[in-house]
Amino acid sequence: MKTLILMRHGNALSCWDAKVPSDRLRPLSAQGKEKVRQSAQKIAGQHICPQVIFTSPLMRAAQTAEIVSATFHNTPIETETILNGFSSETEVCEFLREQFERYDTVLAVGHNPNVTYTAHLLCNKVCHFAPGSFAVIDMTDKEKPQLTYFGE
Repeated sequence: MKTLILMRHGNALSCWDAKVPSDRLRPLSAQGKEKVRQSAQKIAGQHICPQVIFTSPLMRAAQTAEIVSATFHNTPIETETILNGFSSETEVCEFLREQFERYDTVLAVGHNPNVTYTAHLLCNKVCHFAPGSFAVIDMTDKEKPQLTYFGE
């Protein structure tokens, strides 16, 4: 089976609270880190282990990927600009579909609304991606992916 785990980054601090000059540098909040840990445990509870984690280059997504990676004994992380929330959902879908030529199980960390729209384009389901939530999508038929689990 080919499995995609599509995940929104955890809750982040505001630029003001984090004392950073740009949105790109906003880190996860303590609550966001805990939520991501819980979500990673839920993914593990589904008996799913990603072979690779693709992440947006923005700080909050990269930190999310690091927490998830640690849960799965340091799954390799690759930074992909296409997941930064500014690429079209069609481009993101194509990028994700291509990954299944190399991998059976992929986890991708991105931003809303891009994550929500990408999930909708892939499997024709609308999910509310709160920070740290994720969708497990069966990509065996790349033309008709199926949502198999949604975790908040």
